[in-house]
Amino acid sequence: MLAHRSAWVLSILLLFGFTLRMFELGEPLIDKQAWRQADTAAVARNFFEEDFDLFSPRVDWRGDGSGIVEMNFPLYPYFVSLGYEVFGEVREWFGRFLSAFFSVTTSILIFFLARNIGFSSSVGLWAMFFFLVTPLSVFFGRAFLPESLMLLLSVSSILTFKYWTESEQIVLYLCAIILASLCYLVKIPTLYLGFPLVAIALSKWGWKFVYERLLWVYLIVSVLPSVIWYLHASDLFTDTGLTFGIWNRFGYDKWDQSVLYNLDFYRHMTWRFIHNIFTPFGFILLILGVHKTGIARSRWALWGWLIGLLLYLFLVPEGNRKLHYYQIPFVPLGCIWAGVGTVVALDYGCRVCNSKYVKYLGMLVLVLSVLGYSAYAIQPYYKQPNNVHAYYESCYDFGHWADKNLPKDALLVVGDLDENSGTPFRSQSPTMLYYCHRKGWQITPDEFSEAKLDSLAHLGADFFVAAGGFVLKNPEFWKQLLSRGVSMTDSYPQKWHDHEKFRRHIAQSSSRSRHFLIVELTEDNR
Repeated sequence: MLAHRSAWVLSILLLFGFTLRMFELGEPLIDKQAWRQADTAAVARNFFEEDFDLFSPRVDWRGDGSGIVEMNFPLYPYFVSLGYEVFGEVREWFGRFLSAFFSVTTSILIFFLARNIGFSSSVGLWAMFFFLVTPLSVFFGRAFLPESLMLLLSVSSILTFKYWTESEQIVLYLCAIILASLCYLVKIPTLYLGFPLVAIALSKWGWKFVYERLLWVYLIVSVLPSVIWYLHASDLFTDTGLTFGIWNRFGYDKWDQSVLYNLDFYRHMTWRFIHNIFTPFGFILLILGVHKTGIARSRWALWGWLIGLLLYLFLVPEGNRKLHYYQIPFVPLGCIWAGVGTVVALDYGCRVCNSKYVKYLGMLVLVLSVLGYSAYAIQPYYKQPNNVHAYYESCYDFGHWADKNLPKDALLVVGDLDENSGTPFRSQSPTMLYYCHRKGWQITPDEFSEAKLDSLAHLGADFFVAAGGFVLKNPEFWKQLLSRGVSMTDSYPQKWHDHEKFRRHIAQSSSRSRHFLIVELTEDNR
């Protein structure tokens, strides 16, 4: 049982952590990793609007096809779609709310895991504090992504497995199997959890654990659903040609090992761990916690966890370099060690100064320092720099207009920049199709040509939409669009065929959506 004071501190931390995750809950999906959030949200919306078939997730970048896509098991977007069903309409804030709930729940499990490993309640509470307030955890703890569910399943898998090895109760054994199987389904890289799980088994039975039949059953039954799902998902790709690039067949090469031979990779990742993930204060305390943890059997799980995470980092180096949410798995373990380092540092200061007030002062300074730095470091996640945020705001405004004014069954060709490193068989930037609430194709500026538009029009495309800045860089293509007739939101359906007249009209407009062009692709509009 928790002491009365610990229970109060835990409750305050939960409330504070949840409040942080409510910030901009109702904002559109235009913040950091907007393209990835929009993809997830599209799958959820398509479950709700088209078919609640959990085994047939659908994306918007489907062209004229079904949109069924190869992806990780879509448990998170399916949960979101069930919320939409309750509300009777799509409410994006529910996806963020669900992520926040999963994230805050994970912090409770981190507390109990720290306690179970043999640390004090103080270590567990400090681990919760770091998990609930550090930048990466706060932002992705309310993002429209499955990462929060993945963390919840990851920590609960370790905790229930450890509980089972200690009590050998069949109920805990079954729970451990179910949670692990769901974890691997939601995110296949979480197979790195095998390292802390083996460390727990080793601490319980020694090397004789290899003879424990229940462990082999656990392994087979927990992994089998993932094998079945990913074989099924592969068949979906074969049928539709759409994939999230899970196995690197036609996806972004996140396994690119060449970056490991570049010193910039290590500088980049070190800075991100210090600045974005744990803050400098938390990182220093983390290092101290690692030093003070020791190698007691009860703590082997932490070292196994670390080995698994480092292997994951070096096996998927390019993915970790480019995508911030790939480091989310490091947060729970790092926060436990930061909690250990905090307690060690505060106790040392109290002994040296022979005053408990020094400890309280240290706690206050640490809390304010971490919160202040987190507030500073997290800003670019909500408001992306270098005009990226302004661009997404304009995209959202245009999408809102398109959803109201273009035919509901219109198929769009969206011209946008490449956010997925030239990966075929998937959208390079799915955000505009999601904002417009339409299906269709997405092409990049290097594909802009009249022949490309004609080929897609032949497949059923009705409109081409793109930011004018992308189009004007290709004068020949711009002339071809003018010959068809170019429209914009505040004068639609009026069409412009003269460049100078069109530019003068844009100069008189003040709406953010003025940056986007609309071109009909029908044969009689040639």
